[in-house]
Amino acid sequence: MYKQAPSRVEPLPEAVASTHTVKHFDAIIIGAGLGGLLSAAHLLQRGKHVVVVERLPHSGGRFTAKNFHGVQVSTGAVHMVPFGSSGVLSHMLRRLNVPHRLYDADVFGSFHVHGRQYRSRGLLGVARFLGPRQFAWFLRLGYLMFFRPLSAQERQLPFDLWLARHINVERNPQLVAFFASISRFALSLELSQVSTAEVVRTTKNMFRFGAPAIVEGGCGAITHQLEKIIETYDGEIMLSSEVLGIEQEQGHVTGVLVKNKTTGEELLLRAPLVVSDIGPRATNALLQQRRIKQSDVLKQKYAEDHSALARSSDDVQEAVGLKVHILSDVSLIPHKGIMYCLDTKRIAGMVQPTNSDPSLAPAGKHLLISHQVIQSNNVEEERALALADLRSMFGETFDQHCQVLTMGTYRGEWPVNRVVQGEDVQSRLQVEGLYLVGDAVKPSGYLMVEGVAQSVNNFLDLLDDLDREQARARKADRRLRRNVMSPPSRLNAVRWLWKAPGNAGKP
Repeated sequence: MYKQAPSRVEPLPEAVASTHTVKHFDAIIIGAGLGGLLSAAHLLQRGKHVVVVERLPHSGGRFTAKNFHGVQVSTGAVHMVPFGSSGVLSHMLRRLNVPHRLYDADVFGSFHVHGRQYRSRGLLGVARFLGPRQFAWFLRLGYLMFFRPLSAQERQLPFDLWLARHINVERNPQLVAFFASISRFALSLELSQVSTAEVVRTTKNMFRFGAPAIVEGGCGAITHQLEKIIETYDGEIMLSSEVLGIEQEQGHVTGVLVKNKTTGEELLLRAPLVVSDIGPRATNALLQQRRIKQSDVLKQKYAEDHSALARSSDDVQEAVGLKVHILSDVSLIPHKGIMYCLDTKRIAGMVQPTNSDPSLAPAGKHLLISHQVIQSNNVEEERALALADLRSMFGETFDQHCQVLTMGTYRGEWPVNRVVQGEDVQSRLQVEGLYLVGDAVKPSGYLMVEGVAQSVNNFLDLLDDLDREQARARKADRRLRRNVMSPPSRLNAVRWLWKAPGNAGKP
């Protein structure tokens, strides 16, 4: 787990402040990713004067898309929201009155194994490829995970070791591959990298909230709507602007120093509240007036830097992955959910988002996105293995009808998750007034963008707790914590046995 080191940074000298144009705000957001935009929108809704600072020339971070030959190519996400229309992100967007539509999956998933694709409408459908014996063990594991409390030792046990305790992994290869492919696709982690407790919590939430969903217009549509909301509330988004350092005085944040990458102009933004959506490593570097570069992370991983705030790479374990965007003349996945790949060397799963929203690709074309965990430092080998998997699964159809649009790697300061599932850091830092949101502070059991949204909810509750009167009220009645969203009834999970719950059957 990443541990924040004590800050020893002195405030910027008055001489520095006097040479810069100074602007005052109630809150400064560092990073215009999903977490940053959600935070800004909520603070603006509360009447705060907010500015968002983003080093890229566009908002959205890893949750937006770019038009590439008429295809909405995502910058990270696969246009999918894990908990669908009933999840945390959708609930938050409704609170903000952000227009959006999510198309929930119509299946539990399909599974590519034994050289073919098995479609499973509900959980019971996995019996088709597992067979009677492995399905019996599948039911047994379900009972152990959901109806029997985990012991203290089991909770911290890596999930692969927990599996080995309860089944013969050599005699149940498809069952093990079932769990491995879901973990690789959903968490970008091997089973050895995630605790049993985290797997159980996350799986329970997935079943209780509902089926995953594709965003109408792609994830970029949500980013654009959030930008409009921020504009409506007179918030400011400074694009192509890089934060050079975070300023503090007597242990309290006072602002940030920003450089316009286009003009070279430097501004001093003052505010008593700073929210960072760029991860703990980059945030702590800014407290030392340093900046983290992608090349430095990939080449050195802090191996040569032993300063207090820049720890070795062992302290920061990211979730890394590789995504392939494919344009096809023919449909390769016959449903609106995820195809998990159990007999591949790298690819863990694929989606065909144009099944839900055809506008994501040119008319008559199909967009497919595959995802895999990067298992080596040889990126070219990882890409070659991805192509080999695609040809193995789809045969001549892939070469005759498919075009690879992009192959993107997500690692270093641009990973799938800046901190792996279950190892996330605290939102509140030691510097008063400085908070983290995003995929490094996901509450346990909440993955991907659902975790990002819930991290913003958690930040808002921490902010509310600063009001002493509200804090006393919450101490008397915890239900008054109105931001962090609890999962729906456990009974919702029962529907997964025979179908994927959600709005898939609605027009």
